[in-house]
This record gives sequence, C-alpha cells and structure tokens, in this order.
Amino acid sequence: MQSTLPNSATSLARDKVRNYFRDVIDNHKLPAVPIVAGKVLQMIQDPNLNVEKLCRLLSDDAALSGRVLAVSRSPIFALRNPPNNLAAAVKVLGLRALNTIVLANATHSLCLKGNKTSEKLWNHSLAVALAMRLLAKRAGYRDGDMAFLAGLMHDVGQMIFVIGDPQGFAMIGQEMLQGGGQMVDKEHEAYDMDHTLIGMRLLEEWNLDDKIPQAALNHHSDVGADENNELAGLIAVAEYVCGKAELGFFAVAPVPPEAAIKRWQLDGEEAIAKAVEDVAKAFNEESALFKPA
Repeated sequence: MQSTLPNSATSLARDKVRNYFRDVIDNHKLPAVPIVAGKVLQMIQDPNLNVEKLCRLLSDDAALSGRVLAVSRSPIFALRNPPNNLAAAVKVLGLRALNTIVLANATHSLCLKGNKTSEKLWNHSLAVALAMRLLAKRAGYRDGDMAFLAGLMHDVGQMIFVIGDPQGFAMIGQEMLQGGGQMVDKEHEAYDMDHTLIGMRLLEEWNLDDKIPQAALNHHSDVGADENNELAGLIAVAEYVCGKAELGFFAVAPVPPEAAIKRWQLDGEEAIAKAVEDVAKAFNEESALFKPA
C-alpha cells in the first residue's frame, strides 16, 4: 500500500492541499524553503562544488551557520581542536551531514516563536527524529540520516496548520487532550484534509528522497514492515517511545503493530525502557543546539 487515498480521490485531495499550502505561504510570507537553505541544498548537489562559495553562502544565515558550527564541535567527533570556522566545520561534517543540518534548520524555521503549540510540536518532531536515529542504529538500518529526517519531518504538515491557523489548531489540540480520538480525524473536520497530505506536499516541494514524503503520508495508516514503507513503521515505534518519554504531541501514540515492533527491536519492557532513557538523554542534549541565539 503506497497511499492512504483511493485513486479516484487523489487528484481532488492534492488540489485542496496545494491551494491551502499556497495560501499559507502567500498570506504569511512563508518561503517554501528558506532562501539560504534552498541555495545551499542546490550547491551540495553540484559535483563541482566550491566549498569557499558554500561557506560564504552559509554565513549569510546566522542561525544556520551557528548550527553547523555547533554540530561540528559535538563530542561525537572527538576532536582535540574543534572547528573555529565554517570551512573547517564543513570538512568535519561532510556534505551528507551538512544536508541533514540544513534541512533540520529549515524545518525549525517553521516553528513560531512564543507559540506554545508550535514549540511543543517542534520538540516532539525533534524527539521522534532522535528516536528514529537511535532505533535505526540498534536495528541495523543503514541510513540513519534518512531515518532522522523522516522523523523530523513526519508532522511538518501540522507546522503548516499552526502557521495558517494558530488559534484554531491549538483548540484542536485541547480537544484531543480532553476527549481523545485521532488527530487526523479532527483535522479533516476542521480543514477538509490532514497533516499527512500537507506534509507530503511540502516535502515533495523540498525535493527529498521519495521515501520521506511517503513516510509522512503513511505514518498514521500504512506502517507495515515491508521495505518500501518501513520508515512509516519506524515513525510509529518512535512516536510510541517518545510518548513514554513525555515528548509526545497532543494525541496518545498507540501501541505499534507487532511487525513494526519486531523490525525495530522494541520487544519487551526492558527494551522499551532503554529506548525511552536514550531518547530523553539525546533530546536534552540536541534541543540545546536549536535554542534561539
């Protein structure tokens, strides 16, 4: 299963999502991708990349360049002399890690400062991303960077809802806390679409690997362990772990399907407790890197 929508409804749903997404971008002056981030991502794909020009471009965005430097100085690199400039930081990180950092920073730019719902959503997204990277490593999944990005962006559609309708979306969250239910159902009632469709639309525009928008689309429905959609299953497991670590959003994450639990080696209370502990620790360390300057 590759979509939550029947074929007859796909075109209409995409039109609704496209119009809503465009209205939010136009009315709130929100770029599809922050300008510097978009240019950096294009440069990274260039086989004739000029690192000096790349660093000059990075320096135009203080938050992004600060994030690149901060990550390059992380203890995980065990460097005696941490980088003190962007060129050295890019050399330490490599282009693939830099790509992940740029996308993470672009996603964080969608977070509304001072908006509790937006901040709670960002914290949840970061926690799920970290959980996915940890679980992926433990289960022998080769592409930890892709797992991290899929987790970070699985609820990016809700970030668009918050930007477009901050008060209305906050009310949906409160309804979830009081009465439970499924977030996607509440979103359909309010917007005639849900965050999985919005998220897929944004991630397709960002030109990410097809597996990431597909995981965003399917993480509330198709979470099988098959190779074509296993990231959606990993999202379900990661959200469950984050809920137990008190890093959930408004909805209570259901127990993941047995196939996903086995695939990502979360069998038993001991494994769950260890995952919760590791995610909480990683979140406390990583979230500090995204604090406003």
